[in-house]
Amino acid sequence: MKRALPWILTFVAAGGIAAGLFALGRRHPASAPAQGPAVSSLFTAAPAGKGWRLSLQAAPDQPLRTVRFLPPLQGGWVLAQVLTQTGDQLLGRFLEGRWRDTLRVPTPEGVPAAFFRFARLEDAVQLDNGTCLLLYGDGTGSGTAPWLVALDPFSARVRWAIRGVGTRLVLGPDGQSCLLWGPGALARVTWAGTPRLEDLGLPAGVQACDAVVALPDGRVALAHPGGLALLSRMGWTSEPLPEPGSLAFPGVPGGLAARDGALYWQARPGQLERADSGAFAPAVPPAADVPASRSRDLQLLHLAGADPKGRLWFTLANPDLTIRTAAPASPALEAAAALAGSSAAPAPQAEDPGPWLDYLKEGLDRVYVWDPAAGGLRMVDWKAAWKGLGVPPDFPLPLPRDLQPGAGALLLVKDTEAWWLPLDRLAP
Repeated sequence: MKRALPWILTFVAAGGIAAGLFALGRRHPASAPAQGPAVSSLFTAAPAGKGWRLSLQAAPDQPLRTVRFLPPLQGGWVLAQVLTQTGDQLLGRFLEGRWRDTLRVPTPEGVPAAFFRFARLEDAVQLDNGTCLLLYGDGTGSGTAPWLVALDPFSARVRWAIRGVGTRLVLGPDGQSCLLWGPGALARVTWAGTPRLEDLGLPAGVQACDAVVALPDGRVALAHPGGLALLSRMGWTSEPLPEPGSLAFPGVPGGLAARDGALYWQARPGQLERADSGAFAPAVPPAADVPASRSRDLQLLHLAGADPKGRLWFTLANPDLTIRTAAPASPALEAAAALAGSSAAPAPQAEDPGPWLDYLKEGLDRVYVWDPAAGGLRMVDWKAAWKGLGVPPDFPLPLPRDLQPGAGALLLVKDTEAWWLPLDRLAP
């Protein structure tokens, strides 16, 4: 018995140590693995004026490489991408200004780890079932093709991933497809069964895309510097640019918006076209509410997009007055036309730049809103309206070009913070 006693005491002590370690492990569980489903919030959100201020709140033991906010998404969503020094891809999500969650995005199967470690989140959409579609581009400058990743935010697991094109993402009306596009590429991705990418190509002679819209009937509208192209089951058809006005706007991209079955095409600033089911025709917003002192704005209207209510938003483009786009025909050309029996009228006189120079000196800090089904064109004085929004004082006054009407919100970004504002607060 005396010989067994030391062994008994040894087993009791070992059991006590094991029990203590087990209890300690329960109180202080091990940190999440590098590709775990979730992380701490990293972000905070608080009301600020008529909007919400979104701020990074990184832990001191979490070394971060980059933080960037994406433009707001439809449904009130805002996403922020965070890259850590250890190569983790984190995703902060906000809904209606409030912080929702922060997810760690695992490396998708088939995606090279070296690519994903530095990948840049270019664009995203949130599906009705909660799935996040995330378009990741090459973050190293090597020109590697992007990847489209479908993330389940509830489990933080990747549903699927497919190699894509471009830097922009447009959800299809059916919710089961999307368009990927960039300056020189266009493709459609479907995922009703096995995810599949279809390269749509560009119309003959088109080198760059200005805007792309997916239409409810399956067609695709593409605005480009030379006009408009429509893709249907029969292939591409083209719509040429209308005759130019008296002002030149070099480098200003065309605009597109779909509303209630109608397609609106901003061929050039001040020239808006509309097509329902047939040919395009000029669409002139009723301007009874535009002050007479701002009547020249009508020649500068540039379509920024349609908000979720179907209202069309316009900014003002700055014309290049050094370009004379409507010079009168020379006497020699008029004589040649008369000999040929042509009844064509002489070209209109070019715009006098003097009054325009005085007008432009007053600034273009205005935006316009038009509901084609309900009312006329409404002017929003950008600077005057801004004063009543309660913007945090350290956020500078943004430019009207920062509008994102498709999401129904405006997002201002300053370093690792952002301020989110519903457009209804700007124009109820």
